[in-house]
Amino acid sequence: MILRDATKRGWLPGIRARGLLGRKRRGRLPVVWLHSPGRTAWAVLHTIRSHGGRIVDVVVIELNVPRAWLPSNRRQYWYSIHDISPASPA
Repeated sequence: MILRDATKRGWLPGIRARGLLGRKRRGRLPVVWLHSPGRTAWAVLHTIRSHGGRIVDVVVIELNVPRAWLPSNRRQYWYSIHDISPASPA
């Protein structure tokens, strides 16, 4: 399933090296949050509000994630309890 993740540009080298790691997230749940393409604008703004910075500091990564890893679809927002390897780009 093709989904996206909005993240700060400074974190991109670590994501490319290790992937998206749920345990590194600062939210209530140690999961990787993803969104559908229709929610990209919201996700970029959410990233800025949550982590600071400017819009030019946010990158959007498109990933191919197995549907079985995605137990939630709430308004086109998904989460995965699995870490997503750097070999997962769409």
